Amino acid sequence: MAFALRSKTIKCPNCFYEGKAEVKGTGCGLWLLLLVMLIISFYFIPLFIIIPLMFIWLLLKPAKQICPRCKYPYPMLK
Repeated sequence: MAFALRSKTIKCPNCFYEGKAEVKGTGCGLWLLLLVMLIISFYFIPLFIIIPLMFIWLLLKPAKQICPRCKYPYPMLK
């Protein structure tokens, strides 16, 4: 799961679509896992080091941009 503020403009090499991409992977599954691990970290101290690193990684990881027409996962960004 990743974080994206907006979709980017793409050009799909598969179906030749040009326009806004569909953002994939912005669900809350990883955020929920991070919250559960934070609660567990009160009982297992080394997780206090791992959880902030995971949180930073989650914020910096780019969201996957896919073609909305053919669902091609690797379109070219314009």
